[in-house]
Amino acid sequence: MSLIYTIFVPHPPLLIPEVGRGEERKCQASLDAYQEVARRIAQAEVETVILVSPHAPLIKDGMTLAVDNIIQGSFAQFGAAQVSLSFESDQVVMARFQNLSGVVPIQGSIDHGAFVPLYFLQKAGWKGKVVLLGMPLERPEEYGERIGQILEDLPGRYAIVASGDLSHRLKEDGPYGFDSAGPEFDQFVVNTLQRDSKKIDNLSDSLIDKAGECGYRSLRLALAAKEGAPEVLSYEGPFGVGYLVADLYHSSPLPRWARRCLTTYLKKGDSGLSDLSYMSTPELTGRRGCFVTLKQGGNLRGCIGTTEPWQENLALEIQHNAIAAGTQDPRFRPVRSEELDTISFTVDVLGELEKISGPEGLDPWKYGVVVRQGGRSGLLLPHLEGVDRVSDQINIAKQKAGIPAGDPVELWRFEVKRHYE
Repeated sequence: MSLIYTIFVPHPPLLIPEVGRGEERKCQASLDAYQEVARRIAQAEVETVILVSPHAPLIKDGMTLAVDNIIQGSFAQFGAAQVSLSFESDQVVMARFQNLSGVVPIQGSIDHGAFVPLYFLQKAGWKGKVVLLGMPLERPEEYGERIGQILEDLPGRYAIVASGDLSHRLKEDGPYGFDSAGPEFDQFVVNTLQRDSKKIDNLSDSLIDKAGECGYRSLRLALAAKEGAPEVLSYEGPFGVGYLVADLYHSSPLPRWARRCLTTYLKKGDSGLSDLSYMSTPELTGRRGCFVTLKQGGNLRGCIGTTEPWQENLALEIQHNAIAAGTQDPRFRPVRSEELDTISFTVDVLGELEKISGPEGLDPWKYGVVVRQGGRSGLLLPHLEGVDRVSDQINIAKQKAGIPAGDPVELWRFEVKRHYE
């Protein structure tokens, strides 16, 4: 199954009730979000967690890998020796990681950057193996891509848990005092995750240094491991340190269903359902419009969709649009069955159309747009690379509809939930 979940979480020991002794309630938003994201990983039946910590031993060029058979430790240094955890290491994954250039094997007890996330995972009922990595100080995207590729070739169910706090300089009475770079850094990270996470590294070294963070590189590694639709569950800084909990990527059954449908059509020559059990999946039983997008080598290979539902359920809507995206998009030659292993699938599920009075009701990163004039209409999905302005969004939609750029149109907006394999 490969990599199915990626999250970013903070690691303040005071979030642990035995350590915080009531102070943790001042971080209730973080606590609630932490418990939620840990529950998601447990429910996803993740077998092995790859944990990237900024407080493991770090090296200037490369990253460290704990090679102990058992990953264990306690919160004794924080006055809670009774809180101890122990996890078996995943020897198969460790062996593959040791072949990576720049990976240095180490031994030793677990650090609090790893211990805090593992505490919440265990409390959520997760039971699995652990691989502990030290955060790379250089080239985090390169390591993220290579780790993601390794996990894609393995048969297990894996999650990357990137541990890190944001700025430590949010308040005068915080651990490192106040610097205006602190709030600026944190706001940039939160906003970028909610809009265009590919721009996460667009910060100067000077600003990063002044912000006094300890998780920026582990976040970038996790984002590079597999593309997703990041969801910020919480952000707060009650003690002068930025705590961010984010679901960066999780596997969805919707694009997997789209792949099965197109595969069945190409190999059998008909649109017979490849797996009837998918029809009972809760996400597929409702009625929604959707778009199925195919990419090959990062480039568009086909995209067909419906703004409103035409089929009796979402499963059939996806089936119809997946086959059309692979065989009927006039911009591309039909997909061949031997290409399928090189093609990625995403499914965008559309919310209800809402008529708006003008462009001020749009946001190209939050809303898609439909323009209408007479019998002509054009649609553009949100969250498209290179489409940052409302004016560009409207003009592209007009162009698709064959409506002159200066002509007045009715505007409709809709929200989209994007699903990744």
